[in-house]
Amino acid sequence: MAKAKKLPSGSWRVRVYDGKTAEGKNIYKSFTAPAKKDAEYLAAEYAAKKKTAARSDDRTLAKAYVRYIEIKRNTLSPSTVREYTRAAAHDFPELMPLKLSKITQEAVQSAVNIMAADHSPKSVRNAHGLLSAVLRMFAPEIVLNTRLPQPKKAEIYVPTEAEVENLVSSIRGTELEKAVLLAAFGSLRRSECAALTLDDIEGNVIHVRKAMVLDDAKQWVIKQPKSKAGYRDIKMPAFVIERLVPRSASGRIVELAPVTITDYFIDVRTKFNLPHFRFHDLRHYQASILHAMGVPDKYIMERGGWKTDSTLKNIYQHTMSDKRRQVENDIVARFEAAHSKYEDKKRDRKD
Repeated sequence: MAKAKKLPSGSWRVRVYDGKTAEGKNIYKSFTAPAKKDAEYLAAEYAAKKKTAARSDDRTLAKAYVRYIEIKRNTLSPSTVREYTRAAAHDFPELMPLKLSKITQEAVQSAVNIMAADHSPKSVRNAHGLLSAVLRMFAPEIVLNTRLPQPKKAEIYVPTEAEVENLVSSIRGTELEKAVLLAAFGSLRRSECAALTLDDIEGNVIHVRKAMVLDDAKQWVIKQPKSKAGYRDIKMPAFVIERLVPRSASGRIVELAPVTITDYFIDVRTKFNLPHFRFHDLRHYQASILHAMGVPDKYIMERGGWKTDSTLKNIYQHTMSDKRRQVENDIVARFEAAHSKYEDKKRDRKD
């Protein structure tokens, strides 16, 4: 139970946690009385009544998810709403029928263990994060301390210049070529490539201001970037700008949906026997080139629309691993050459 604190006036006050706002801020209710025990009694009485009232209107976790999405809908991106809706329908089926008052740490841990058997650690951690957010809003008395699967280190692939040039030459004159050029030389995401229109281009500068995503009704819609980092102005090479010609009067530069960009990319990669990397890895290519040029990380992050440098660090580690392998090969070759030279001299002395 919350303890009373003495105020400068001589009265005693108790603050009781009273939930959260829609923005996630804590709400407190204050109880003041001349005597310490009276203030604590008023606070305890309120907490007991609130707990009883909450239980009398106890909804299931499934209904809590639906209500959470309704409350947050106008502050979330369409793709996030779609993912939350999917989670409400498929994640933690053992928990969804339970009333909030029946949910325990043991039940949550059991549900997480079941999900971890056939889902990636990232998927499980994301699902648990949403569950925690829903419970914080509708059942703040439930404090989770769940053991989650350890995240796996992301595998980063950085295409080489030769691989990118080979890819571009293989798809010259296609809609996919424009998307590849935008990703490899401007670090645009596939959703940003699909949303780009002629009026977003000014001279050699591309103004990234929107993205194409699926909403919860599985319809492609144009939305603003998820974060401030997504808004950026990117100066492009002249040869890229020259190829960004809309195919129709719609003004869209790449007349493909994001998922179609991925599908076409996989088809081309297979057809021309190209190395196995993703369309998204083209963004890693540009970051690695800029890093090798000595461009400051801050600018690389701004150009790529990254909020944090975690992705850059993974790219740099990959690049350094490649460099280390080359250095180790050079070391082995040096020792082998020295040994061979020594053996040749030894053989000559015998002769």
